[in-house]
Amino acid sequence: MITPAARLVSARLLKVRASAEAGLTLVELIVASGISLLVLSVVLGLFISTSHAQNSIRTATQAANLGQLIARSVEQGVANATGLKVQTDTTTGAQLMVARTYGGNSSVDPTQGAASGTSCQAWFYSPDSGGAIYTKRTTPATAIAMPSGAPDSTWTLIGEGLEVQVGAAPSATIFSTPDGNRVDLKFDVINGEGHPVHIETTATIPNLATVSAPCF
Repeated sequence: MITPAARLVSARLLKVRASAEAGLTLVELIVASGISLLVLSVVLGLFISTSHAQNSIRTATQAANLGQLIARSVEQGVANATGLKVQTDTTTGAQLMVARTYGGNSSVDPTQGAASGTSCQAWFYSPDSGGAIYTKRTTPATAIAMPSGAPDSTWTLIGEGLEVQVGAAPSATIFSTPDGNRVDLKFDVINGEGHPVHIETTATIPNLATVSAPCF
């Protein structure tokens, strides 16, 4: 014989079983969805922040590498130079630096009277199109003129995305030769949304007796 108390317990057990089989309620689904969205938004935010940081580091590294490439090009040219000259277009801000160079062989050292083996090498800075530096060499040595506009195909692009030192006065220049035996190189490489990478170096002619003809 089933007592009323037993029937009550049995009914409650059936109700609990039916509720479990029915699944989550609407309120529970809403709460679960909200928690899931919150977790996803946090994970997505971390992913975006990490990606942005990696891109910034990569961009800064690329900017530094480009600046060092330009600096090396100038330093190597000046290391074999017998004379330097810088021309500045005060209207456009373009600059041309010309060096008379030789191969480093003492037998063709132009400072010792030999004319063979000499070259004229130039670096041209154009502020157009975000700022760029080009280089050109003529062997045998012949004079190199400053381009009146965009450099032609005889010039090789070293790098672009350059500008005169950020915040510098309009009269500031990338190339300067304080005494004719030394060149000071100062410029900034644009670094996306980050701070520009500043490059500053000095190169000195190793020869005390300077010779410039026929380069300038």
